[in-house]
Amino acid sequence: MTKINDVFESEQLNEKKKSEQRRIRSKEITDVKSLLKKPEGRRYIWRLLGKCGVFRNSFSLNSNQTAFSEGKRDIGLTILDEVNEADITAFSQMQNEHISALKSKKEAKDA
Repeated sequence: MTKINDVFESEQLNEKKKSEQRRIRSKEITDVKSLLKKPEGRRYIWRLLGKCGVFRNSFSLNSNQTAFSEGKRDIGLTILDEVNEADITAFSQMQNEHISALKSKKEAKDA
């Protein structure tokens, strides 16, 4: 009888652990949603993605440099995954805002 109880208690603990992990993950995504609601937050995330090398190739003739760049890029892709999980339209919005900012800078420079 104790083995059955042990299995049942183990399943209950696993379910509690899974429930707690879902709660934590939900809070993390809520945090990302909060950042994405503001232009400042979207610009910050866009800069992070750029610094992480998400928009460029990581290859280098130096294998150590390639490994380092891929590590940064992996973090950036994790951030991008979270952005997409929080709001699937946010990336395209950030991209459009970035393009608009570049156009404004070019127009100001040309003026």
